[in-house]
Amino acid sequence: MNTSYNPMNRSILIINSAEPDILEFSTNIERILEKYEALSITIHYREAPLFDFSKISGVIISGSPQGNDIAETHQAHFQWLKDFQKPLIGICAGHHVLGCLFGAEYFYGKESESGLHSVEITSEDEIFRGLPTFLEVFQMHNDSISLPNNFIQLARSSACKNQAMRHVSKPLYTFQFHPEYLNHEIFSNFINIINNPKP
Repeated sequence: MNTSYNPMNRSILIINSAEPDILEFSTNIERILEKYEALSITIHYREAPLFDFSKISGVIISGSPQGNDIAETHQAHFQWLKDFQKPLIGICAGHHVLGCLFGAEYFYGKESESGLHSVEITSEDEIFRGLPTFLEVFQMHNDSISLPNNFIQLARSSACKNQAMRHVSKPLYTFQFHPEYLNHEIFSNFINIINNPKP
């Protein structure tokens, strides 16, 4: 649900990583959050540097179309990620942006995947609660990243080593695959992480 912010709502912020006229990625996430009765607001990535993050409970950074080199060309709009402490999910382009900000190596076209693929969950984590070790996912990427320092690998595939990761001390999660297509349980688990913060 895309709704105006109310301090009592504890809304989740969705950041659309695509250009303003491409709403497919952020709209899919809005619908999933609405299904789980979580309120959300959506902004464009260029608005993020001036956004007051104290007014939201968590962030989801959407993907963008294949070929959009978000990780390199738009990093100036995502510098706030370096100090962000609240629960966050980065999807595809969001995975690349966050990884590169934390020192990941960027791979051009070396581990590309498209369509349905299997990934293996390599580390137990609450973000994957209730999901099998081998998970069918939807992929749509040409590029990929290495695992940066201070991150734990959570999943891999036969073609792409870093399918999911989490920061060692912050609730920052990123996914190379697109959970908004097939794996909605990840969003439910993310909401639980927001609602039950660790001390």
